[in-house]
Amino acid sequence: MRSLAGKTLRPLLLCVVAALAGGQGGASGAGAAPGGSSSSGVRSAEARRQPDGTVLVVSPSYQAVIGSDGNLHSFRVGDAELIDDRIDISLGAFLFTDGPRRLQTVTVVDPRVVEATDGVYSIQYVFSRRDVRISIHNEAPRPVPYLMVVSPEARIVSNPETGEAAAVPANELWGHVRFITQSGAYLEVSGGSRIWGPWLGRQVWEVGRIGPGEVARIRLLPGVGEPPAPTLEQLVGVSVNAAAPDALVGEGEPIELQVTVDNRSDRDISGLVSMEVAATRAEQVMYFSADVAAPAKQISATTFRARVNAADFYRARASISVLGKEIATGKAGAGYRVEDIIPSIRRRADFAFFWEQLVTEAHQPAPELSVTAAPSRSPPGVATQLARYTGVGGKTIHGWYLRPTAGGRHPGVLYLSGYGARPITPPAGLATQGYVVLAIDVRGNPVGRPRPRAFEDYSLIGIESPETYVYREIVGHCLRAIQALRGQAEVDEGRIAIVGVSEGGGLALILAALCPEVKAVVAASPMLCDLPLSLRAAGWPYTQIAQHIERRPDQASQVLRTLSYFDAVNFASEVKCPVLLSVGFLDQVSLPSGVYGAYNLLGGSKEIRALPKAGHEGGGEDFWAYSLSWLAKALDVERTQ
Repeated sequence: MRSLAGKTLRPLLLCVVAALAGGQGGASGAGAAPGGSSSSGVRSAEARRQPDGTVLVVSPSYQAVIGSDGNLHSFRVGDAELIDDRIDISLGAFLFTDGPRRLQTVTVVDPRVVEATDGVYSIQYVFSRRDVRISIHNEAPRPVPYLMVVSPEARIVSNPETGEAAAVPANELWGHVRFITQSGAYLEVSGGSRIWGPWLGRQVWEVGRIGPGEVARIRLLPGVGEPPAPTLEQLVGVSVNAAAPDALVGEGEPIELQVTVDNRSDRDISGLVSMEVAATRAEQVMYFSADVAAPAKQISATTFRARVNAADFYRARASISVLGKEIATGKAGAGYRVEDIIPSIRRRADFAFFWEQLVTEAHQPAPELSVTAAPSRSPPGVATQLARYTGVGGKTIHGWYLRPTAGGRHPGVLYLSGYGARPITPPAGLATQGYVVLAIDVRGNPVGRPRPRAFEDYSLIGIESPETYVYREIVGHCLRAIQALRGQAEVDEGRIAIVGVSEGGGLALILAALCPEVKAVVAASPMLCDLPLSLRAAGWPYTQIAQHIERRPDQASQVLRTLSYFDAVNFASEVKCPVLLSVGFLDQVSLPSGVYGAYNLLGGSKEIRALPKAGHEGGGEDFWAYSLSWLAKALDVERTQ
């Protein structure tokens, strides 16, 4: 970035910086408050405690929200949101210790000062009319980073000290940055270490290491300037496409990848197109490069061919560099001989006995489902109710129960959502198609009201042994949910299916192996497939476990032993009912190589929807529409259009 910004883009970037310079001193270049009525009439910053435990801060220059967990969840300048807490595990701006840190005690010291602490870490916010000062105290024995997840509304990040700029997300050792939106609203942040991304598509600003006993000091300075001119990074795009149908390549054929450079700028550019192709299971990495001339307002293409031997999925990353600086990237995934992918994981000697014990425990006594009407959540033709039952260990499990109002008996569906998900919503789309649906929170959280922690990490709970691991309890709760569903008068107990997403998809495969009552499974982007591979090559939440092993290498063998009891691969051959899977080739959580490894071992009729351009979303609306049609055929249901 430095060589490009300092030479080719220098005039353009100077225009951007000059246009924004008027806002350097605070609210805006003209001294006016940003748009929006929330700060109307406010002359200084004022922090107000809200009924839900959050703290709303209103200033002429900005509006901020501190959550009941002590973290800065929102920072708005006019109508532009600069901080993002809307994605899984993001709390906006937060300390990160094996996950986002929640500071339970939040005190409004006076209208301008808010303090939050958990006894180990403390954050003090001082609000003024023009800026926010944040002090972070670390009393833990280890260093801790502080992260800020930036909203996608920020389009450009600049370095006020050097004049350099880049399209968001960028990776630079800039601790003092200005995030600029398309409208010209910006947030300048100082006191950090670097910016990096994309992380779930977002830019992250980081204070890298706050050491034991140290205090980090951060300043947030909002403002509004002229809308920024586009950078070359925003005007040049790179895409990668596999030539083979569905990006699946047969034996003896090369993986052919076409790199397209879309130059939407008014100038011709010359550069280097580079390609990296990496295997998922092996340490094999191949590199390719070619010079490229991209005329203004035109699209150019370059083709690379990679010859591979191992049955696996291969990740391709292409980039174009101008004057030595990478300005655009694209990604693709391709599979080679995917029908031959076989995981190496194996069952332990007592695997069957372990699960027989849990199945017996989960069936005694039979659970009773208690329901309470929730008419405001009921679409036409569906009765929606809050539900609860007793899971294993006497724990109360909460969920939604939806049934068609039409009389008679209907097929039943157990719906399972993703890992640590925010409160689940009633899956009315299934109920309107003629299914009785029980959707549960596998951790037992209430679903009809805000819960104390909107998101939770639990992948390490009890991981020391399979008997104590959290997934034993989760599977037990799900086994009892199937019983509760089958016991309802309006349910045809001979037509029970499981629909799962992400973690729910992996659990669906496990449950289908343990429960012959299950007659069909739909699993979108299933997790829990080939866990040793996931620990090595996948993203969060598997990184939680991988980091635990790095910290405690003496526990590595025991952790892997525990995980082997909960790996869907070890259940696949026992799944005899029809199964529909989806897999995104760009999925960094449910790796396509792991999903295909489980799919190849399934013991009954099966279908997999290959989605070359999808990530962990698993196909979105298109797959959902197809899965409804597939499920209706599997359970002999007359669909409602």
